[in-house]
Amino acid sequence: MYNRTRWYQPQKRLMPAELASWLTDTGSLTRRLQAHNQYDFSVQLLGNHWIKPLTDECQSMSIPFAELAYQREVRLMDGNLANVYARTIVPRTTFMAMQHRFNNLGTKPLGDLLFTDPSVERGSIEIACIKPGQWLYEMAVLEESYRPEELWGRRSHFYLSGKILLINEIFLPTLDWS
Repeated sequence: MYNRTRWYQPQKRLMPAELASWLTDTGSLTRRLQAHNQYDFSVQLLGNHWIKPLTDECQSMSIPFAELAYQREVRLMDGNLANVYARTIVPRTTFMAMQHRFNNLGTKPLGDLLFTDPSVERGSIEIACIKPGQWLYEMAVLEESYRPEELWGRRSHFYLSGKILLINEIFLPTLDWS
């Protein structure tokens, strides 16, 4: 049984100073990484399939606990280094209404879709300190050769033409925060 991740509104005193601007930035993480990376930015697709979301994800999107949702997992890369593990949860109703958008993503960044479509609105950002034993921690380091004491992440609701989805972005220690 995994420990539950606790998400909260950003408070500067509770997050590492060097990471605060990354956690609270409301712009496109894709664009920021593209400008920041030392090597080529790319998206490594880890998988996309139908799953039962975590309890807190269901609660935050107001979907039934037993309902399956479409999950897309990726690593945002700087050359051969993963800087961010991202997990998107798309409720069934959102997916069915916009199936063509999600089916054609492949290794394209979701940020390109979200930040170029004028019908998209971003909800507030929540942050979390994610520890070993928590599900998102274990998924974030699954492909990595290290296990840091903690990871920091953020999540946001996005609304595509009023339909909700949730994006979790977990920052890996390979990202140079400067």
